[in-house]
Amino acid sequence: MRILVFLLVTLACSFVFAQKKELNLEAELVVDGIAVGWGMDWLPSGDLLITERSGTLYLWDGQALNEIEGVPAVKSKGQGGLLDVKVHPDFNTNSWIYLSFSRPMTGGEATTAVVRGELRGNKLVDIAEVFRAEPALSTNHHYGSRLVFDKDGYLYVSVGDRGKRDENPQALNNHCGKIHRINDDGSVPQDNPFVGNPIAMQTIYSYGHRNPQGLAIHPETGALWEHEHGPKGGDELNVIQPRKNYGWPVISYGVNYSGTKFTELTAKEGMLQPEVYWVPSIAPSGMDFVTSDKYGALKGDLLIGSLKFGYLHRCDLEGGKVVKEEKFLEGIGRVRSVRQGPDGFVYFTVEGKGVMRLIVQN
Repeated sequence: MRILVFLLVTLACSFVFAQKKELNLEAELVVDGIAVGWGMDWLPSGDLLITERSGTLYLWDGQALNEIEGVPAVKSKGQGGLLDVKVHPDFNTNSWIYLSFSRPMTGGEATTAVVRGELRGNKLVDIAEVFRAEPALSTNHHYGSRLVFDKDGYLYVSVGDRGKRDENPQALNNHCGKIHRINDDGSVPQDNPFVGNPIAMQTIYSYGHRNPQGLAIHPETGALWEHEHGPKGGDELNVIQPRKNYGWPVISYGVNYSGTKFTELTAKEGMLQPEVYWVPSIAPSGMDFVTSDKYGALKGDLLIGSLKFGYLHRCDLEGGKVVKEEKFLEGIGRVRSVRQGPDGFVYFTVEGKGVMRLIVQN
């Protein structure tokens, strides 16, 4: 009996050690020929939708890369273009997919918009706009714009401050520098935090954001996690709560690109602190939680792409808090989108390369 207990304890310890040992992660190219793959999502069939920022939506069926017709015109300039893509949770019934993009407006202006369309074969039809950020501006950066559905079917849309930090993020009478929550048809949920406020945009869920390019739902708690670009330093990882103010630009851990300060404050009453902030900036873009068993100790953690330094950034979570951070695949290139696929593998896009799959080498 003692020998059996000893063997069981030894096996358990060996398993824990194996789970904690350093992972040998590599990347393999799955889809090439895509310059800036901004967003990805999967159809129930397993086919992969990929947005290319210049304005093309692709479908990868495992063999061929096909272009989807019917995509709306985009303003592909600066940080603008065709941005995220999201498949409706009930796609098998309605065939809906959603696209966020920089919509060209009159006078050379543009804004962040979201459309819904029915995917029929290789064509998008019956397109309807479900969200448009106001005001439209002539700037060509800080559009956001990630899309994510929660378990209740609400669609969250991130919108950047469009480079107007002193006018937009702290004001409720515009859509910029905010996280928005809408129904799948674009209507406003009646329990949105600013419903009934006569000066507020009714879709606002949280505010005080700079340029949020990461949204993900925690698989266990259902909480909405977000990351956003800071200026020079001060990139943030946040857990989003309704009606809360995340501080930009009143509080920040960053400075102007010239090195001068725009605020002396890193904290203020009534403004939430980030879960993590990065100085220097890593330029985060895209993220997802790892829920599969394919990556051992990474299960339950958050993977984030780094544009600036070109790697996958791991946030090790315990009890809903980040307890450790780690870098993988340093030098791989500008990681733009990170998603776990239905097969349990993590996929990510690298600018100038295409879509890559994260694999474990034994």
